[in-house]
Amino acid sequence: MLAFKKAGCSGSSVASAEGVARLQTFLDEVANLDLPHAQHQWYQVEVAAMLDGSEILMHEVQPLTGAALLFMNNGVVLAEPCCRGLRQYPRHLLHLFVEDFRGTVSADADRLLYRVELFSISPADEQLCWLHECREEHDIPAAQASTARWMRWLNHV
Repeated sequence: MLAFKKAGCSGSSVASAEGVARLQTFLDEVANLDLPHAQHQWYQVEVAAMLDGSEILMHEVQPLTGAALLFMNNGVVLAEPCCRGLRQYPRHLLHLFVEDFRGTVSADADRLLYRVELFSISPADEQLCWLHECREEHDIPAAQASTARWMRWLNHV
């Protein structure tokens, strides 16, 4: 089993057993994606090392791009394997918007039925914009489930 320890301290575990299990679940999910070998290696070696001792509460992964959003106590971390980028956004700079276009036409006119967006207030080149866009009715419950998780996390004191 993987265990995280504070540098210079012997035997004192930093991340809880649940936190370690959530990290392993995240790494396992990423390992099952159809990504180039270099991106898999980046996650398994580099990202795992950078998250050493961090407590992941939950995560989401975009299967097509391999991008991941990791929810932690005080913010989120966006991992983007395409550019080997890791960015952290503090919780107090995040917002959640839900737009339901069922019964109306979305402004984009691209058959969009439902959109959930978690985004940050930060410079344009550094913004977080994590989307669930639904063009099929059967995709909406999964987006709503993500919304519920995000809402609980955003409102957790």
